Amino acid sequence: MIRSFDTIVIGAGPGGYVAAIRLAQLGKKVCVVEKQYLGGVCLNVGCIPTKALLEVTSIKDKVDLFSGKGVSCQEFKFEPEKINQWKHIVVTKLLKGVEYLFKQYGIEVVWGEGVLLNEKQVKAEDILLEADSIILATGSSPRAIPGIGFDGQKVIDSSDALEITNIPSDLLIVGAGVIGIEMASIYSRLGSRVTIVEILPEMLLGFDKEAVVLVKRVLEKKGIRLFLESKLIKEENSFFIIKGSERIPVNPDRILLATGRKPNTEGFKTAGIELDEKGLIKVDANLRTNLRNVFAIGDIIPGPQLAHKASKDGIRVAEIIGLGESSYSAQYIPSVVYGDPELVRVGFTEQELQEKGIRYRVGKFPFQANGRALTQENTTGFVKILGDEEDNILGIHMIGPHVSELAAVGSLALENHLRVEDVANTVFPHPTLSEAIMECAENYYKKSIHIMNK
Repeated sequence: MIRSFDTIVIGAGPGGYVAAIRLAQLGKKVCVVEKQYLGGVCLNVGCIPTKALLEVTSIKDKVDLFSGKGVSCQEFKFEPEKINQWKHIVVTKLLKGVEYLFKQYGIEVVWGEGVLLNEKQVKAEDILLEADSIILATGSSPRAIPGIGFDGQKVIDSSDALEITNIPSDLLIVGAGVIGIEMASIYSRLGSRVTIVEILPEMLLGFDKEAVVLVKRVLEKKGIRLFLESKLIKEENSFFIIKGSERIPVNPDRILLATGRKPNTEGFKTAGIELDEKGLIKVDANLRTNLRNVFAIGDIIPGPQLAHKASKDGIRVAEIIGLGESSYSAQYIPSVVYGDPELVRVGFTEQELQEKGIRYRVGKFPFQANGRALTQENTTGFVKILGDEEDNILGIHMIGPHVSELAAVGSLALENHLRVEDVANTVFPHPTLSEAIMECAENYYKKSIHIMNK
């Protein structure tokens, strides 16, 4: 017996479940096929639990910052078991919220691994499903490195690292990207001796270079060791860091491989879905695959592997299916590192503009001159704005306290083609960290009030 729907969504992560809800809002009969859990990696073993751990461990930094300023703590300690319990409570609340919405919108869930048979049919376990359209939203998985695989004990992935069952005294992280830096912040606060090994000559590739230099300085000040242009190898049962001609033996309690993620697309080849050389699904401007009725979104298509990008992909495809077109087609996807300090990139970097030969000007404002940052005893960082010869905003970059909450200002400005003066002329509330954005825009014109304009 074949069960029929308007649309089948394979995968219930931040792309898939969002697409399903928007389709249901448009009156479509929707089935979601999911093999593990609603919310995907992001909600269950990614974005949400990571931010929960970053938040709770940040208390240690607060205590240290305000020690001697009216705060005295005789004995400060973390209790891993209780941290895990609280983290799971947060995840469960959000999970139940998705379950509730699915029920209210009449979205049916079929549990099992979805196998795409053709552009109209999907098989999940022993259930055959058909629909007028299908959305592939299967996400990505941690990538191992040659010669070193995951065992869940000594060598772990990011999901394993989020279960704080015991705190390793010595943690080695392979990869200085977003995941690696966030995990380094968490475990350093928990008391681990953290070492990061990165094969590239710089960390956090793609972010503003000046900001990355500052991140590196802060991490080293916290005692985190960084080995750039280095790699980890395993010979028999021993591990070594190779840096140039140096061969450094290491024996950490745990090794976290944070070397990127691979798209979960292998299962689609038999149905005729075209993949590129990286295993990503080829899509057109409307996220349609080579099979006309099949769309793909999120981590399995070219572009940044970010939850918010996947969600917007999902909304866009749902509206194309439900309405024939979508009002959404974003060009500027914000990238955020939620470590300490936080880091934001929206739009072009200076390096990219230089490589393209585009002339630009810079406005910059330090958090050292921001009143709210001073009240938080956290003034590391700055805001930077880049504009072209006609003062159109080309990029906004931030490093500092809670700048993740300010990232959408950059997206709003760039998506709406604002000029630097539009930001400079906007009233920002005082005292807030957001004022640094306004003063940065004013500095672009050399008229910022609270710094000398150079």
